[in-house]
Amino acid sequence: MASSRKLNGIQISFSDDQHTLELAGALTRETIPAIWSQWLSDVNGKAISRVDVSKVDAVDTAGVALLLEVVKAQNVTSIECVGASQQLQQIAAVSGVEGVLSLS
Repeated sequence: MASSRKLNGIQISFSDDQHTLELAGALTRETIPAIWSQWLSDVNGKAISRVDVSKVDAVDTAGVALLLEVVKAQNVTSIECVGASQQLQQIAAVSGVEGVLSLS
């Protein structure tokens, strides 16, 4: 079963059968603060093993923090992130979290 919602311009979709979280839109300091509390309640309790970020069109360190929150909520040491843009890969590398986010 899949569920989807849009929060502050960010499309968030969960695919329970594939344990995939799909994000679309801008993951930036302009968009994320307004959705943070709702985001935490959405990801807690979900079985997520993969995050599809191929439809993310802008990202900054706030977006990386959002992705790291998925890792924390899943109580794992890393999570697979597919479709990462060069921008996301560079921010993760500079932040030293590219291994935690397992970017591809």
